[in-house]
Amino acid sequence: MDKLKIVFCGTPEIGATILKKLTKMPNINVCLVITQPDKAVGRKKIITTTPVKKVALENNLKVIQPLKIGTEFEFIKNLNPDFIVTCAYGQFIPSKILEIPKIDSINLHGSLLPKYRGGAPIQYAIANGDAQTGISIMKMVKEMDAGDYYIQEAIPITLEDNAGTIFLKLADLGARMLEENIWKIANRELIPIPQNPKEVTFSKNITSEQEKIDWSKSNFQVFNQIRSLQPWPIPHTFLENERYKIGKCSITNLFLPEKIKTQKFKIGEIVFFDKEGIIVKTGEGYLKILEIQRPGKPMIDAGLAANGQFKDLQIGATFK
Repeated sequence: MDKLKIVFCGTPEIGATILKKLTKMPNINVCLVITQPDKAVGRKKIITTTPVKKVALENNLKVIQPLKIGTEFEFIKNLNPDFIVTCAYGQFIPSKILEIPKIDSINLHGSLLPKYRGGAPIQYAIANGDAQTGISIMKMVKEMDAGDYYIQEAIPITLEDNAGTIFLKLADLGARMLEENIWKIANRELIPIPQNPKEVTFSKNITSEQEKIDWSKSNFQVFNQIRSLQPWPIPHTFLENERYKIGKCSITNLFLPEKIKTQKFKIGEIVFFDKEGIIVKTGEGYLKILEIQRPGKPMIDAGLAANGQFKDLQIGATFK
Protein backbone atom coordinates (compact mmCIF):
# COMPACT_ATOMS: atom_id res chain seq x y z
CA MET A 1 0.00 0.00 0.00
CA ASP A 2 1.41 3.40 -1.00
CA LYS A 3 1.82 6.04 1.67
CA LEU A 4 -0.44 9.07 1.74
CA LYS A 5 1.53 12.29 1.39
CA ILE A 6 0.27 14.86 3.88
CA VAL A 7 0.90 18.58 4.20
CA PHE A 8 -0.12 19.50 7.75
CA CYS A 9 -1.05 23.03 8.85
CA GLY A 10 -1.49 23.82 12.56
CA THR A 11 -0.22 25.97 15.40
CA PRO A 12 -1.34 25.36 19.05
CA GLU A 13 -1.38 22.28 21.28
CA ILE A 14 -4.48 20.77 19.71
CA GLY A 15 -2.68 20.86 16.36
CA ALA A 16 0.44 19.38 17.93
CA THR A 17 -1.58 16.42 19.22
CA ILE A 18 -2.97 15.77 15.73
CA LEU A 19 0.51 15.99 14.21
CA LYS A 20 1.91 13.52 16.76
CA LYS A 21 -0.78 11.04 15.76
CA LEU A 22 0.00 11.51 12.05
CA THR A 23 3.69 10.78 12.63
CA LYS A 24 2.81 7.47 14.29
CA MET A 25 0.30 6.29 11.69
CA PRO A 26 1.45 3.61 9.24
CA ASN A 27 1.37 4.45 5.54
CA ILE A 28 1.38 8.20 6.23
CA ASN A 29 4.17 10.49 5.05
CA VAL A 30 4.02 14.01 6.51
CA CYS A 31 6.02 15.69 3.76
CA LEU A 32 5.63 19.25 5.11
CA VAL A 33 4.48 21.06 8.24
CA ILE A 34 3.25 24.65 8.01
CA THR A 35 2.79 26.70 11.18
CA GLN A 36 2.67 30.31 12.31
CA PRO A 37 5.93 32.27 12.66
CA ASP A 38 7.78 32.30 15.99
CA LYS A 39 6.74 35.24 18.16
CA ALA A 40 7.84 37.16 21.24
CA VAL A 41 5.94 36.06 24.36
CA GLY A 42 5.64 37.56 27.84
CA ARG A 43 7.11 40.64 29.41
CA LYS A 44 10.64 39.60 28.49
CA LYS A 45 9.60 39.09 24.85
CA ILE A 46 11.16 35.65 24.62
CA ILE A 47 11.00 34.30 21.06
CA THR A 48 8.82 31.20 21.27
CA THR A 49 8.08 28.51 18.70
CA THR A 50 4.64 27.02 18.23
CA PRO A 51 3.74 23.63 19.75
CA VAL A 52 3.29 22.25 16.21
CA LYS A 53 6.80 23.34 15.23
CA LYS A 54 8.25 21.66 18.32
CA VAL A 55 6.59 18.33 17.38
CA ALA A 56 7.76 18.70 13.77
CA LEU A 57 11.38 19.28 14.77
CA GLU A 58 11.27 16.37 17.23
CA ASN A 59 10.24 14.13 14.33
CA ASN A 60 12.70 15.60 11.80
CA LEU A 61 9.92 16.97 9.60
CA LYS A 62 10.31 19.83 7.15
CA VAL A 63 8.79 23.01 8.63
CA ILE A 64 7.99 26.37 7.06
CA GLN A 65 6.50 29.43 8.79
CA PRO A 66 5.25 31.87 6.15
CA LEU A 67 3.66 35.17 7.10
CA LYS A 68 1.16 34.39 4.33
CA ILE A 69 0.75 30.80 3.20
CA GLY A 70 -0.21 31.92 -0.30
CA THR A 71 3.43 32.80 -0.98
CA GLU A 72 4.32 29.11 -0.75
CA PHE A 73 1.98 27.97 -3.55
CA GLU A 74 4.66 26.66 -5.92
CA PHE A 75 6.60 24.92 -3.15
CA ILE A 76 3.50 23.09 -1.87
CA LYS A 77 2.34 22.25 -5.40
CA ASN A 78 5.68 20.66 -6.25
CA LEU A 79 5.30 18.29 -3.29
CA ASN A 80 2.24 16.79 -5.03
CA PRO A 81 0.46 15.92 -1.73
CA ASP A 82 -2.57 13.67 -1.42
CA PHE A 83 -4.04 15.74 1.42
CA ILE A 84 -3.70 19.06 3.13
CA VAL A 85 -4.79 18.52 6.74
CA THR A 86 -5.35 21.52 8.99
CA CYS A 87 -6.19 21.97 12.66
CA ALA A 88 -6.19 25.43 14.28
CA TYR A 89 -3.66 26.83 11.82
CA GLY A 90 -4.70 30.45 12.30
CA GLN A 91 -4.36 31.76 8.76
CA PHE A 92 -6.70 32.11 5.81
CA ILE A 93 -5.73 29.54 3.18
CA PRO A 94 -6.37 30.67 -0.42
CA SER A 95 -8.44 28.51 -2.76
CA LYS A 96 -5.48 27.93 -5.07
CA ILE A 97 -3.70 26.10 -2.25
CA LEU A 98 -6.78 24.17 -1.13
CA GLU A 99 -7.06 22.84 -4.70
CA ILE A 100 -3.50 21.44 -4.78
CA PRO A 101 -4.01 18.00 -3.15
CA LYS A 102 -4.82 15.00 -5.32
CA ILE A 103 -7.55 13.85 -2.90
CA ASP A 104 -8.74 16.69 -0.66
CA SER A 105 -7.99 19.49 1.79
CA ILE A 106 -9.61 18.72 5.14
CA ASN A 107 -9.91 20.50 8.47
CA LEU A 108 -10.53 19.24 12.01
CA HIS A 109 -12.90 21.80 13.51
CA GLY A 110 -13.73 21.91 17.22
CA SER A 111 -17.50 21.98 17.01
CA LEU A 112 -20.48 20.05 15.73
CA LEU A 113 -20.94 22.01 12.51
CA PRO A 114 -22.85 23.97 11.38
CA LYS A 115 -22.79 25.24 14.96
CA TYR A 116 -19.95 27.60 15.89
CA ARG A 117 -18.08 28.28 12.69
CA GLY A 118 -15.08 30.48 13.46
CA GLY A 119 -12.10 30.79 15.73
CA ALA A 120 -13.51 30.20 19.23
CA PRO A 121 -15.97 27.28 19.06
CA ILE A 122 -14.90 25.69 22.35
CA GLN A 123 -15.20 28.92 24.31
CA TYR A 124 -18.65 29.64 22.89
CA ALA A 125 -19.95 26.14 23.58
CA ILE A 126 -18.98 26.41 27.25
CA ALA A 127 -20.10 30.02 27.65
CA ASN A 128 -23.52 29.17 26.21
CA GLY A 129 -23.96 26.23 28.59
CA ASP A 130 -24.03 23.56 25.87
CA ALA A 131 -24.24 19.97 27.05
CA GLN A 132 -21.85 18.73 24.38
CA THR A 133 -19.36 19.70 21.71
CA GLY A 134 -17.22 17.68 19.32
CA ILE A 135 -15.02 17.41 16.25
CA SER A 136 -16.08 17.75 12.63
CA ILE A 137 -13.74 16.54 9.88
CA MET A 138 -14.73 18.73 6.97
CA LYS A 139 -13.81 19.64 3.43
CA MET A 140 -12.09 23.02 3.21
CA VAL A 141 -13.63 25.69 1.00
CA LYS A 142 -13.03 29.41 0.57
CA GLU A 143 -15.82 30.39 2.98
CA MET A 144 -14.80 29.93 6.63
CA ASP A 145 -15.77 26.52 8.02
CA ALA A 146 -18.56 26.19 5.45
CA GLY A 147 -17.46 22.97 3.76
CA ASP A 148 -19.33 19.68 3.80
CA TYR A 149 -18.28 17.39 6.65
CA TYR A 150 -17.23 13.76 6.35
CA ILE A 151 -17.83 12.74 9.96
CA GLN A 152 -18.60 14.16 13.41
CA GLU A 153 -18.27 12.84 16.95
CA ALA A 154 -19.51 14.43 20.16
CA ILE A 155 -18.25 14.55 23.74
CA PRO A 156 -20.10 15.83 26.83
CA ILE A 157 -19.23 19.12 28.53
CA THR A 158 -19.34 18.51 32.27
CA LEU A 159 -19.53 21.09 35.06
CA GLU A 160 -15.90 20.27 35.87
CA ASP A 161 -14.70 21.19 32.37
CA ASN A 162 -13.19 24.44 31.20
CA ALA A 163 -11.81 25.48 27.81
CA GLY A 164 -8.45 23.88 28.61
CA THR A 165 -9.84 20.45 29.48
CA ILE A 166 -12.14 20.46 26.44
CA PHE A 167 -9.20 21.38 24.18
CA LEU A 168 -7.33 18.33 25.47
CA LYS A 169 -10.33 16.02 25.04
CA LEU A 170 -11.00 17.27 21.52
CA ALA A 171 -7.35 16.90 20.58
CA ASP A 172 -7.42 13.24 21.56
CA LEU A 173 -10.78 12.75 19.86
CA GLY A 174 -9.63 14.43 16.66
CA ALA A 175 -6.43 12.38 16.53
CA ARG A 176 -8.40 9.15 16.85
CA MET A 177 -10.99 10.23 14.30
CA LEU A 178 -8.31 11.16 11.77
CA GLU A 179 -6.55 7.82 12.22
CA GLU A 180 -9.82 5.92 11.75
CA ASN A 181 -11.10 7.90 8.78
CA ILE A 182 -8.35 9.34 6.61
CA TRP A 183 -8.06 6.19 4.51
CA LYS A 184 -11.84 5.99 4.27
CA ILE A 185 -11.79 9.52 2.84
CA ALA A 186 -8.95 8.60 0.51
CA ASN A 187 -10.87 5.56 -0.75
CA ARG A 188 -14.11 7.56 -1.19
CA GLU A 189 -15.88 5.45 1.43
CA LEU A 190 -17.30 8.50 3.24
CA ILE A 191 -19.81 10.77 1.52
CA PRO A 192 -19.52 14.45 2.54
CA ILE A 193 -22.65 15.82 4.24
CA PRO A 194 -23.70 19.41 3.45
CA GLN A 195 -24.18 21.75 6.40
CA ASN A 196 -27.72 22.94 7.03
CA PRO A 197 -27.59 26.70 6.34
CA LYS A 198 -30.56 27.29 8.67
CA GLU A 199 -28.56 25.99 11.65
CA VAL A 200 -25.34 27.98 11.10
CA THR A 201 -23.99 29.94 14.07
CA PHE A 202 -20.64 31.68 14.49
CA SER A 203 -17.95 31.91 17.17
CA LYS A 204 -15.91 35.02 16.51
CA ASN A 205 -12.57 35.45 18.27
CA ILE A 206 -12.91 36.44 21.92
CA THR A 207 -12.83 40.21 22.46
CA SER A 208 -11.50 42.09 25.49
CA GLU A 209 -15.10 43.02 26.37
CA GLN A 210 -16.03 39.34 26.55
CA GLU A 211 -13.18 38.80 29.02
CA LYS A 212 -14.84 41.16 31.53
CA ILE A 213 -17.22 39.35 33.88
CA ASP A 214 -20.85 40.39 33.58
CA TRP A 215 -22.21 39.98 37.11
CA SER A 216 -25.73 40.95 35.97
CA LYS A 217 -26.18 37.52 34.41
CA SER A 218 -27.37 34.47 36.34
CA ASN A 219 -24.87 32.56 38.47
CA PHE A 220 -24.86 29.72 35.91
CA GLN A 221 -24.15 32.12 33.06
CA VAL A 222 -21.31 33.81 34.98
CA PHE A 223 -19.94 30.38 35.93
CA ASN A 224 -19.93 29.38 32.26
CA GLN A 225 -18.34 32.65 31.17
CA ILE A 226 -15.50 32.23 33.65
CA ARG A 227 -14.68 28.61 32.81
CA SER A 228 -14.94 29.29 29.07
CA LEU A 229 -11.91 31.60 29.47
CA GLN A 230 -9.76 29.20 31.51
CA PRO A 231 -6.83 28.70 31.41
CA TRP A 232 -6.50 31.60 28.95
CA PRO A 233 -7.07 34.53 28.68
CA ILE A 234 -8.62 34.37 32.21
CA PRO A 235 -11.63 36.64 32.85
CA HIS A 236 -11.37 39.79 34.94
CA THR A 237 -13.44 42.16 37.04
CA PHE A 238 -12.84 45.46 38.84
CA LEU A 239 -12.99 46.43 42.50
CA GLU A 240 -12.10 49.97 43.59
CA ASN A 241 -10.43 50.52 40.19
CA GLU A 242 -8.25 47.47 40.82
CA ARG A 243 -8.36 44.78 38.15
CA TYR A 244 -8.74 41.26 39.51
CA LYS A 245 -8.50 38.06 37.50
CA ILE A 246 -10.85 35.27 38.51
CA GLY A 247 -9.73 31.64 38.34
CA LYS A 248 -11.80 28.68 39.45
CA CYS A 249 -15.31 29.23 40.71
CA SER A 250 -18.33 27.18 41.80
CA ILE A 251 -22.11 27.32 41.93
CA THR A 252 -22.43 24.22 44.10
CA ASN A 253 -21.91 23.82 47.86
CA LEU A 254 -22.96 27.41 48.49
CA PHE A 255 -23.74 27.65 52.20
CA LEU A 256 -25.35 30.95 53.15
CA PRO A 257 -26.61 31.82 56.63
CA GLU A 258 -30.39 32.25 56.77
CA LYS A 259 -30.12 35.95 57.60
CA ILE A 260 -28.16 36.53 54.39
CA LYS A 261 -30.68 34.67 52.24
CA THR A 262 -33.37 37.17 53.20
CA GLN A 263 -31.30 40.29 52.50
CA LYS A 264 -31.14 42.25 49.27
CA PHE A 265 -27.73 42.80 47.68
CA LYS A 266 -26.32 44.75 44.78
CA ILE A 267 -25.22 42.85 41.69
CA GLY A 268 -21.53 41.97 42.08
CA GLU A 269 -21.55 42.54 45.85
CA ILE A 270 -19.45 40.35 48.15
CA VAL A 271 -21.96 38.89 50.59
CA PHE A 272 -20.08 36.23 52.52
CA PHE A 273 -16.73 34.48 53.00
CA ASP A 274 -16.10 30.86 53.86
CA LYS A 275 -12.92 28.80 54.05
CA GLU A 276 -13.10 28.02 50.34
CA GLY A 277 -13.67 31.46 48.91
CA ILE A 278 -15.73 34.56 48.27
CA ILE A 279 -19.49 34.43 47.63
CA VAL A 280 -20.77 37.09 45.22
CA LYS A 281 -24.31 38.14 44.26
CA THR A 282 -25.10 37.75 40.57
CA GLY A 283 -28.14 38.82 38.58
CA GLU A 284 -29.79 35.60 39.68
CA GLY A 285 -28.34 33.61 42.57
CA TYR A 286 -24.82 33.50 43.99
CA LEU A 287 -21.39 32.37 42.79
CA LYS A 288 -18.37 31.33 44.83
CA ILE A 289 -14.94 32.54 43.69
CA LEU A 290 -12.33 29.88 44.51
CA GLU A 291 -9.25 31.55 42.97
CA ILE A 292 -8.38 35.21 42.53
CA GLN A 293 -5.39 37.21 41.27
CA ARG A 294 -4.34 40.81 41.82
CA PRO A 295 -2.19 42.64 39.21
CA GLY A 296 1.43 41.54 39.40
CA LYS A 297 0.62 38.79 41.89
CA PRO A 298 0.12 35.03 41.47
CA MET A 299 -3.28 33.38 41.45
CA ILE A 300 -4.16 32.31 45.00
CA ASP A 301 -6.98 30.53 46.81
CA ALA A 302 -9.77 33.00 47.35
CA GLY A 303 -10.22 31.71 50.90
CA LEU A 304 -6.74 33.01 51.70
CA ALA A 305 -7.40 36.29 49.93
CA ALA A 306 -10.46 36.86 52.06
CA ASN A 307 -8.42 36.44 55.24
CA GLY A 308 -6.81 39.85 55.05
CA GLN A 309 -4.32 39.45 52.21
CA PHE A 310 -6.29 41.82 49.95
CA LYS A 311 -7.67 44.75 51.99
CA ASP A 312 -10.21 45.66 49.30
CA LEU A 313 -11.96 42.32 49.65
CA GLN A 314 -14.55 43.06 52.31
CA ILE A 315 -18.19 42.10 52.76
CA GLY A 316 -20.20 44.81 51.04
CA ALA A 317 -17.53 45.61 48.44
CA THR A 318 -18.84 45.34 44.88
CA PHE A 319 -17.19 43.94 41.79
CA LYS A 320 -17.89 45.93 38.63
